[in-house]
Amino acid sequence: MGTDVTYADPRMDTPMPRLAQPAGWRDIPIAPVDEPLVPVADLGPRVLEDPRYFAMGLPGALPGCWLREGLAERVMRAAESLPGDLVLRVWDGWRSIETQSALFEAYVEDLAAQYPHLGRPELEQVARPYVTPPDPGHHAPPPHLTGGAVDLTIARADGTELDLGTGFDAFVPEAGAAALEDIDVPARSHRRLLFHALTAQGLTAYVEEWWHFDFGDQFWAAVTGGVPRYGPAGVPTGA
Repeated sequence: MGTDVTYADPRMDTPMPRLAQPAGWRDIPIAPVDEPLVPVADLGPRVLEDPRYFAMGLPGALPGCWLREGLAERVMRAAESLPGDLVLRVWDGWRSIETQSALFEAYVEDLAAQYPHLGRPELEQVARPYVTPPDPGHHAPPPHLTGGAVDLTIARADGTELDLGTGFDAFVPEAGAAALEDIDVPARSHRRLLFHALTAQGLTAYVEEWWHFDFGDQFWAAVTGGVPRYGPAGVPTGA
């Protein structure tokens, strides 16, 4: 997280609406479309990539970030709407089932150390709001496996990230998208800007994580009432 910078943008003063959980997302049938995954590196100077899981050495992680074409176009337009020299910095998009499994198992292990009295089923239930179980099937794939989910933040043109209140993958209540709405701090303004820039392009925000947004997947459909168009995607061509 970097130095706070003041920008004149009315979206920073516009409260977030009440956010809906993507309840029942696993039960929404997918009507898949044939749409490619495109590299974030090709989205222009207002969108940077920082593939965190590759930097961490997780199995199956790619050296670049990839998004479904429809999502990528919307992320690019959102970035172009930001004031001044601000850009969007993408941490993760399409995610392999190997990476998803590694993340899920690591978090369950962390929870087991914190709550030794809980059994595996209970630990998985605690983990689910933050890391989706690695189901590779076509019925309810993890959102990132579809390429319709993106994890990102706001940064300056030099890559310095603004203060959004918590770090990436901070699985704590403060990481909730609207968790700072009643606290007058710079991070609240930055979260509001991120939220309004992306939702104006049709994306939905995930309640539990300020950095996670969806378009065209089952999470998105559960919130909007739309028909999910992105099923599980294979390794992107050219990756």
